Amino acid sequence: MEVIVKERTEDHMSHDAISAGVTMWEVLQGDLLVGVYHRESDAIAYKNLLESGALSHLDHITSVHK
Repeated sequence: MEVIVKERTEDHMSHDAISAGVTMWEVLQGDLLVGVYHRESDAIAYKNLLESGALSHLDHITSVHK
């Protein structure tokens, strides 16, 4: 599944964050938001962690059971 990092849009941020000039970074896995970070480098590090498969042993925790 594709993992992307993108800058969070102002319509998903508080007015206080916008007026303070805060930049936020989203990590998306497919269409699912899996993380929000203040620093792009942290978002990229998390993306790399997801893509490396290092968290695959946690799939049983995050999978949806029917």
